[in-house]
Amino acid sequence: MVSLDPPAHTRLRSPTARAFTPRRVADMEPKIRHTVDQLLDAVDASAPFDLVSTLTFPLPATIIFSFVGVPERDWVRLKQWCGHRAALAWGRPSPEEQVDHAKNMAAYRGYLRDLVAKKVHAREDDFASALLEIHDENPEELTHDEIGSILYSLTFAGHETTNYLIGNVVRRLLEDPARWDLVVSDPGLIPGAVLETLRFDPSVPAWRRVTKRPVTLGGVNLPEGAKLFLWLAASGRDATVFPEPEKFDMRRTNVAKTLAFGKGIHYCVGATLGKLEAQIAVEILARRFPRLRLVNEQQLSFHPNISFRGPQSLWVRAER
Repeated sequence: MVSLDPPAHTRLRSPTARAFTPRRVADMEPKIRHTVDQLLDAVDASAPFDLVSTLTFPLPATIIFSFVGVPERDWVRLKQWCGHRAALAWGRPSPEEQVDHAKNMAAYRGYLRDLVAKKVHAREDDFASALLEIHDENPEELTHDEIGSILYSLTFAGHETTNYLIGNVVRRLLEDPARWDLVVSDPGLIPGAVLETLRFDPSVPAWRRVTKRPVTLGGVNLPEGAKLFLWLAASGRDATVFPEPEKFDMRRTNVAKTLAFGKGIHYCVGATLGKLEAQIAVEILARRFPRLRLVNEQQLSFHPNISFRGPQSLWVRAER
């Protein structure tokens, strides 16, 4: 759906948005809070710990898989499949690795087709079942295969990008201890911190598009069919929109203008859920570890791909 144009995009986007209701997102808040608490309960705070493996990676995976309706026993498999998809679609794998990634992605697709088939006769209060209810209204407008495709996109997009978002938020807050101390003393700053991170250090810094007609952008003439690499992150550093763009400012008043979730018909359908997860994660982390600090002189690493960016590990310590 992310790469489709109308009318195909409209036909799939409409039922997806209908099923992704504000009520269903709001109902996830207790689940998010419980999951964050569970994950942090398992942390040994007497020693440094990796925030990615303990929180930012498992949290969004748990939430999106639960939201969609994937049984808990299968979450580990889907996490692994998401990794194969990222490596194949946006990385630089060797020929042998490409074959392995492709086999896993085929299994991923097959699993979701089977999940849709099972839920036809076993509906629950989840996103997959909501899409099936829309299918029942007009089976030709939304097929079972298309529902599987929507789930394929959402289980990946709602996992990897939110993982990186939370990691980026915490990193930017902790790199200046005064920032962390501010959100500890005033949790009301946390929504602004999340939005400012989306501007300053987005988890999806770039995306691809193809021109549908000749156009001039920035004084450059582009023909129809030109392949574009859109550096979305650069828009967040536009000084004509965001004064002092190199400054991380949690109180920035116009930060909602960020393009981190896209714009127009391709605006991310899961943006509200992703922001909610990040806000709750930071809120509970700040309450439980008010003296959290980055481990000094750690070398940050990032997944070798061109579209997603966030730390693969983020070592922290809880000072007393």
